[in-house]
Amino acid sequence: MHTQTAKKTALLTVNNVSWRVGNTLILEQINLSIERGKFVGLIGPNGAGKSSLLRCLYRFNQPSAGEVKFNNTDIWQLKSEDYAKQVAVVLQETPSQFNLSLFDVVALGLTPHKTLFSSTTQADKQKIAQAISHVGLESHSTQLFDSLSGGEKQRAFIARAIVQQPQLLIMDEPTSHLDVKYQIQLMELAKSLGITVFASFHDLNLAAAMCDELVVIKNGKVVDAGKPNKVVTEQMLDEVFGVCAQVSTHPQSAASGEAIPYITYYYGYQ
Repeated sequence: MHTQTAKKTALLTVNNVSWRVGNTLILEQINLSIERGKFVGLIGPNGAGKSSLLRCLYRFNQPSAGEVKFNNTDIWQLKSEDYAKQVAVVLQETPSQFNLSLFDVVALGLTPHKTLFSSTTQADKQKIAQAISHVGLESHSTQLFDSLSGGEKQRAFIARAIVQQPQLLIMDEPTSHLDVKYQIQLMELAKSLGITVFASFHDLNLAAAMCDELVVIKNGKVVDAGKPNKVVTEQMLDEVFGVCAQVSTHPQSAASGEAIPYITYYYGYQ
């Protein structure tokens, strides 16, 4: 991920990014690059700086030092509407959409591409309907968004991203409050889009199974990065997460063509 080749084909590069709040350093000299078309996972313990890093990438927080480049251009040199066309975001918490229907929420994906007073065309409506169908929510199209389940809301935001047609999808632990079935479903859905994805994970086994590469962060610093079978080790789990575990190979590894690490945690060792 940090090789010269990766940097040449990178969609997003983070160069020596630090971010502080007052006198507290939250992120310290973060360096990473995300290749076009890759599904990259961000893992680390609570308070490691995962959400803070992602906020710097989608322009919610401006770094105190360093730069974030998208297609070799500093993201803070881009117009906000131009960056919004290229980058979609799905967060852990689903904000209330008041009295909007599912269809209306998905239609918000068109916003970066529209002028202030332009109307929604028939072609736009067809695109929205196709996106809703893609995530399996066509029977909920007219339902109020706030009445949907957690999993349905997150799938709706994936549909909004499809309509937005971004090059990069950033996801901040979007599966944290979902049942196992919907955790897997949501990540497989994101992976099926065929675009570059950078997502933070709470579930390490899900991250190891879904991601092409992983970035490990601890105390606001990147401590490792690479393919899951290189990054997910018993030593890393001990040093970064403070847990005793055994790392074996997932039964589906043969089908995937690459060893998928699988973590079994030990209990009662404290």
